[in-house]
Amino acid sequence: MPVGVDGSSRVEKPRTKVWRGQTFDDRVLDRRQSLLRAGFELLGDDGVSGVTMRAVCRRAELSPRYFYESFTNTDELVVAVYDACNAELGTAIAAVGSREEMSATVAAALDVAVGFFDADTRRVRILLREPLTSQLLTDRRAAVLPDFLTTLASALSPAASKAGRTELALAGSALSGALVSLVLDWTDGRLPVTEKQLADYATRLVVATMINL
Repeated sequence: MPVGVDGSSRVEKPRTKVWRGQTFDDRVLDRRQSLLRAGFELLGDDGVSGVTMRAVCRRAELSPRYFYESFTNTDELVVAVYDACNAELGTAIAAVGSREEMSATVAAALDVAVGFFDADTRRVRILLREPLTSQLLTDRRAAVLPDFLTTLASALSPAASKAGRTELALAGSALSGALVSLVLDWTDGRLPVTEKQLADYATRLVVATMINL
C-alpha cells in the first residue's frame, strides 16, 4: 500500500471516480476523440506537414500533457487518423454487399466510395494524396492494404475472397495506384471525361483484376 509523507498509509483515488458525470476513462476517450478530430482537420486541410504538436493542441483546445496521454508523437496521430478514415471507407463499401453480377457489385461499391469522398473532400487528401508524398503514409498504406482488401473481397466477391494475401497485395497495389491516378487526374481537371465515363472505366478495371485473382 502506498505510504504518505508522514509515514501513514494512504489509498490512491480510483481512476473510475466520476467527475461531472464522466469517469476518468470517459474523459481520456473524449480528449482522444478531440485530438483525432483536430488531426483529421489539419491533415485534410494542410497535409502531414500541417500536423504539428502546437497546431493539434490549439485546434483541440488541449494542453500537450493531454496529447501525450493518447499519442507518443504526431506521426502516431497521423497514422491513427489515416486508419480511422480508411476504416470508415471500408465499412461504407462493405455495407453494399454482393450483387448477382460482379460488375454490379463493383459499380455500387465505387458509387459509395465517390459519395464518401464527396461528403468531405478532406478524405481525398488523407487517403489519396498524402500517401503519394508522405513516406509515413506510403508505408502505412502498404501495411494495411492486404487486410483491407481481404475484408472488402469477402463482402463483395466470395470468389475473390479466397485469394491469398500475396495476390491481394499485388492486386491492391496495382488497383490503388491506377484508381488514385484516375481520381486525382479527374478531380484536378487533367482527365476530360464525365463522371459516368470515369466510373464505367474504373468498374471494368476492378472487375478485370478481381476475376483473375
